[in-house]
Amino acid sequence: MGLLRSSNQDAFVVDDDLGLWVVADGMGGHAGGNIASNLTVKTLIDHFRHAQDSEGSALFKRDDVEPSVRLHQAIQAADEAVRQRALEEPALDGMGTTVVAVVVSSLAPLQLVIGHVGDSRAYLYRDRELRLLTRDHSLVEDLFSRGQISREQVSTHPQRHILVRALGIEGQTEPDISDQAIQSADILLLCTDGITNMLSDQQIIDQLTRAADSPGEACRGLISEANARGGKDNSTAVVVCFS
Repeated sequence: MGLLRSSNQDAFVVDDDLGLWVVADGMGGHAGGNIASNLTVKTLIDHFRHAQDSEGSALFKRDDVEPSVRLHQAIQAADEAVRQRALEEPALDGMGTTVVAVVVSSLAPLQLVIGHVGDSRAYLYRDRELRLLTRDHSLVEDLFSRGQISREQVSTHPQRHILVRALGIEGQTEPDISDQAIQSADILLLCTDGITNMLSDQQIIDQLTRAADSPGEACRGLISEANARGGKDNSTAVVVCFS
């Protein structure tokens, strides 16, 4: 929980056995946002558990479906589940959620597939450098990419909270899918904008330097620091260390 909100609409999944990590940030009122984010993470984990069951019990065993295609399908299924729930309950009309999801696609070499919709982010921390792996689906990011505002204006623009893509919102749901090779000692961070709106890259790095010894401590540090700097939103962080 942050310092200003009365409810927490974030949801997450950590399933190391599946090699699946997901963070979602709901929107659309107290009930709607909470339902959208939780339904999304449940749909994703059910999708990959079903795939594992149908392919056998071997860890990370894959069939002929490309992992990037499977993640795309899972996010689309989550979008459909959110839309369907809103149709069944008109009071939930307009609910939606961001999502950022990462799944292990190969063990040798270690490779990840990343999918996201909205402004929840994935970062790679390697050799004391933080690299953003996702691009926010936001109005200000689109304005910046078209050269209409500067990078400095992105963080202060009055419309910086407007998303141009989110699950559950018609015409705004196509996920971006990418691959990332992983090296020994890499650290992956998935987080909501409750973290990134409050902390600079350097402040995130300061917390992740502790992650090799305790990923849990790094998560708690990120959330505590975000609240210490204003806590304007709820914060969710998932930290994954690769040895």
